[in-house]
Amino acid sequence: MDWFHEWPRDALIDVASRFLAEIEFPKDEIRDAISQNMAQVHISIGEANDDFLIQERRHNYTTPTSYLELINFYKLLLGKKRGKITDQIQRLEIGLQTMENTTEQVAGLQKLLEVKMVDVEIEKEKTGELIEIVQRESADAAKEAEAAAEQEKETNKASDAAKAEKAACDEELAEAIPAMERATEAVNCLEVKSI
Repeated sequence: MDWFHEWPRDALIDVASRFLAEIEFPKDEIRDAISQNMAQVHISIGEANDDFLIQERRHNYTTPTSYLELINFYKLLLGKKRGKITDQIQRLEIGLQTMENTTEQVAGLQKLLEVKMVDVEIEKEKTGELIEIVQRESADAAKEAEAAAEQEKETNKASDAAKAEKAACDEELAEAIPAMERATEAVNCLEVKSI
């Protein structure tokens, strides 16, 4: 027959404290509270075993090994949770750093935008002045275009008159050429005796 005697509460607390000593806690009170909690859990399992025996008529034992497994499981779970929290802290720090960098970039872009807006206002003023100059020059060009159109009309009239006079001269020349040709033939027919 196997006999398992339950450990006293103080022994459970001392064992848990010794195994948890290698884990770093912010305060020693936390380690003591966890040790007491583990002892209470182990004792409550013994009480649950008694209830199980009454209800199911079967024995269930908690051994020192199961208590040590509880401690190791706690250490393992604590390590995983701390690792996960450390990863989250690193992710948050990277996120915060990224946000800080982005904020600095946005501030730099805002300053650059303010400078550019000043340049834009200056360019607007220059463009306004240029538009006024172009409008004045356009008005002057329109006046010159009107004067050029008047000169073109007068030049066209003079050109038309010159064309008409040329046509008249060409007609007279066309009439004079046959007479000149006849006179040339008549002169060519003359001999010295005739003179």
